[in-house]
Amino acid sequence: MTNTLVIAGLIGGFTGVLAHLMRNGKVLVFPKVRKRPQGIYLGFLADFFIGSAASIFAVTYLIPDPEVLRTLIGVSILAGMTAENVLLKRELSTEQAKIEGLDRINKRLN
Repeated sequence: MTNTLVIAGLIGGFTGVLAHLMRNGKVLVFPKVRKRPQGIYLGFLADFFIGSAASIFAVTYLIPDPEVLRTLIGVSILAGMTAENVLLKRELSTEQAKIEGLDRINKRLN
């Protein structure tokens, strides 16, 4: 079971990094310390961790027989991509809220 979880984590993490590359124009964004807001930006590591966590969760709870490698790989890839889609939707809704706020400000100024 441990080998299954490691394989699932690596496949999901790799899927997360691929999604990161697609989202950032084939560029890896490395971790860095931010001044404003203060904190650490994890870059591609965040996508790796999220993809691997999602795939480990999916393999643990969704696959009745995790020893079938083809099923393990398929579910891990799907879970990693699903996690990235959830993050992308959240990011898009945040940007949409910013645009709507700017539109309201522009209407008040005119």
